[in-house]
Amino acid sequence: MSGRPDIRSMTPEERWQYFKDYYLLKTVIAVCVVIGVIILLRDLFTPDPVYAVRIGIYDVSLSDEEKESLSYKIQKELHVYDEVEIDDAYSSLNNEDLMRIVSLSENGKLDFIIAPRDVFEWLAGYGYFKDLKAECSTAFTEAASGRFIECRGLAVGEGGMLEENAEGSGEYYTAGILAEGTLFEPYMHGMKDPVIGVIYESEHLPYFEILAE
Repeated sequence: MSGRPDIRSMTPEERWQYFKDYYLLKTVIAVCVVIGVIILLRDLFTPDPVYAVRIGIYDVSLSDEEKESLSYKIQKELHVYDEVEIDDAYSSLNNEDLMRIVSLSENGKLDFIIAPRDVFEWLAGYGYFKDLKAECSTAFTEAASGRFIECRGLAVGEGGMLEENAEGSGEYYTAGILAEGTLFEPYMHGMKDPVIGVIYESEHLPYFEILAE
């Protein structure tokens, strides 16, 4: 009757071969399962970082050092310790970013957009931004007079239904403000007429007033 081989009588080479033949695959699978469980538990129990503000930037690429510098200046200006998210992956050549804005804003994960004026006006046509003159404080609107950017929004017909080709064919609204003279300007790398707007769903309008002064 044959039983399990006597491992003690094997040479080191035979033991290694025996391990490969009978245990290596099981060991690899077990390790993968353990790693998967660890990753799952980490994702479940590690809280998402808390951000003071989340900013999307169009058509500009910032280095890691520049992002850190800008984040620090924003934290200092707002007197906050929470992180600042700066996402410079937005491109006017990528229409998928339009849906990304919708998804992030609906989940409270986007507050401000900075873009060249022509790109910003195009985005404003989708109704993404707050009407600054209507929602900002009187003190801010008076101080920022002359820097506001008026853009056409969505065209809404009777019954509140969007009209055909509604984007950018509606009433004018104050969608943004020129970024010149703000702490953002040095990081825009020659962006033509950079404009800042507040995402419609954002709850950080007071922060915007501080940063856009």
